[in-house]
Amino acid sequence: MAVHFRTQPGLKTDATSLLYYAMILLAVSIPLSEFGMSASQFLMLGLWAAEGADYSGGRHLRMQNAIARIGYLFKATAVNLAGKFRMLFNNPAAMVAVSLYLLHAIGLFYSNDVNYALKDLRIKLPLISLPVILATTPALDRQRFQRLIYFFILAVFSGTLASMYVFFTRHVSDPRELSIFISHIRFSLTICFAIFAMVHLLYKREYRSGFHKLILVAGIVWFLLFLFILESITGILIMAILTFIMVLYLGFRIKNNTLKYSLLILSITATVASVHYFRSFVRDFSHAPAVDFSSLDRYTAYGTPYLHDTCSYGVENGKFVGLYISHTELRNEWNRKSELSYDGLDRKGQQLSHTLIRYLHSKNLRKDAEGVRSLSEKEIRHIENGVASAVYLDNLNLRSRFEQIAMGYSNYIRHGDPNASSVMQRIEYWKTSLYIVKHNWLTGVGTGDLNEAFSAAYEELDSKLEPDFRKRSHNQFLAIFIAFGILGLAWFLFTLIFPPLKLGKFTDFYYVVFFVIIIMSMLTEDTLETQAGVTFFAFFNALLLFSRRRTPLHNTYGKEASADHPIK
Repeated sequence: MAVHFRTQPGLKTDATSLLYYAMILLAVSIPLSEFGMSASQFLMLGLWAAEGADYSGGRHLRMQNAIARIGYLFKATAVNLAGKFRMLFNNPAAMVAVSLYLLHAIGLFYSNDVNYALKDLRIKLPLISLPVILATTPALDRQRFQRLIYFFILAVFSGTLASMYVFFTRHVSDPRELSIFISHIRFSLTICFAIFAMVHLLYKREYRSGFHKLILVAGIVWFLLFLFILESITGILIMAILTFIMVLYLGFRIKNNTLKYSLLILSITATVASVHYFRSFVRDFSHAPAVDFSSLDRYTAYGTPYLHDTCSYGVENGKFVGLYISHTELRNEWNRKSELSYDGLDRKGQQLSHTLIRYLHSKNLRKDAEGVRSLSEKEIRHIENGVASAVYLDNLNLRSRFEQIAMGYSNYIRHGDPNASSVMQRIEYWKTSLYIVKHNWLTGVGTGDLNEAFSAAYEELDSKLEPDFRKRSHNQFLAIFIAFGILGLAWFLFTLIFPPLKLGKFTDFYYVVFFVIIIMSMLTEDTLETQAGVTFFAFFNALLLFSRRRTPLHNTYGKEASADHPIK
C-alpha cells in the first residue's frame, strides 16, 4: 500500500510523487542554495525510507496503543529498506557508484587529521546517499524527467538574473563576484549543462510550437552571453569542446559526403585557428621590440629624471611597463590623492606602486605626476582595490581575462612567479601535487591529510606562491591520487567509467554532455571538494544512470528510438 500525506488538492500525495518533488527541489537548489541542497537531500532520504513500504497492516491496531503502532511502522519501514538494499546489492553499477564514497571512508583509517577527514566525509555524503536513493526507487518517466530538467533550467536562469542584479546595482571589479550562491566555476558547469539540455529540447521534433522554440533559442543565447559576462574560461572551454564533439558526431552521421567533410574540416579549422589566435595573443602581449634608449625622453615636464627599466616590470600589451617612470613624482602626487601609501600595499596585498604603474601603462600614460593627475577619483579607488589594468574594468570583454593569463604566463616564464595568474598558480599546484605523489604513490596520505601534505610540500619546494595562494591540487584526479595512491586513482576512474558502460549510457545525449562537463571540470578543479560540486556530480550522475526510465520514443518518420539515443 502506498503511503499518502495530507497536502493541497490536485497534488499527488503518494511517497513516490513526494520524493519526485524533493528531487525537483534538489535540482533547483544546486545553482541557488547550499542550504536547499542539504535540506532537500534529508527530505529525499526520509521519503525514500517510506516509499514502497506497506503500512496497511497497522490499521487494526488501536490508536491508544501508540507503542504498538510505532513498532509496526518501524518494522514495515525496516522490511521496506531491506528490500531496497537487496535491490542495491543486485545492481553492480550502483554498487560501484556507491563505492566512491567508501573509498573516502577507507582513507579515514590512515589519516592523521581525523577531524578534517570527518568534515570531508560529511561534505561527500551525496556520493553515497543519492546513488542509493535513486538506484532503489522507480525510475522517472519521460514527462517527469523533462519537467525536472525544465525546473533546473529555470533555476539556473534565476541565478543569472540574480547575478545581473548585482552587476547593475553594485561595483564589481571581479566577474567572479557575480556568482552569489555558489562558486563561479560550479555555476558555469550548471550553465553548460542547461545550455545543452535546451539544445536537446530544441532538437526534439515533438516540440513544434514556434514560440516554444523561440524561448529555447533565446535561453541558449542568454546563457552563452552570460558565460562571457562571467568571464568563465572553464565554462567557455567546456562549451567549445562539447560543441566540437557534437559537430563531429553529426558530421559522421550525415550521409552527404560533401556536407560531412565540409563540416569536419570547418570544425578542425576553427579549433586550429582558436589555438593559433591565443598563442599569437600571448606572444604579442608578452614580447616587446628592442628599445632605443637614445630616443626616449630623459626628463618629465617638471625636470625630474625618468627611469627606463626594461627588467623589473616585464612586458604588457607588447610594451615594456617600466619605461617613463618617476617614482618621486608618483609618490608625491599619489600620496596627495589617496590615504594608502605609495610605498605600501593595495587592498589585495600587492605593492601599490606596482599596481599604479601597471594601471598607468594600461592607459598608455607616463608614470609621473601628470599621469596620476589624469586619473579620476573612481580610478584611484580601483587602484587602491588592486585593479592593475583599465582593461580589467571593461564589461563583456573576455580580452581582459586573456591579458591576465598572458601577463601571468610572462611573469612565470621570466621570474618563476606564479602569483599573478590563477592559471599559472594551477601549474604550481600540479607540480606540488606530483611531488607529493612521488613520495606517497602507493597508498596516498589518507582522506584527511591533504592540507598537511600540501603545506609541507610547499615548504620543501621553497615555492614562490604567497601563503594566501597555497592551495590544493585544483585537479580532482591528482587529489584522488594524493589521498589514496595509485590503486585509489585506478578505482576512481573505474567508478566513473564502469557504471555508464554497464548501463549503455554513453549513447545517451544527456549523459555524454554531463560526463564531458564533469571530466573537463575535474582536470582544472577539485570538483568533489565543495558541496555544490559534489552535489551537482552525485545528483545528475545518479539521475542519468539510474532514474531515467527507458521508454520508446517515436520520431517524425514513425521509427522507434531508445530514450537514451544521443539525439533522439
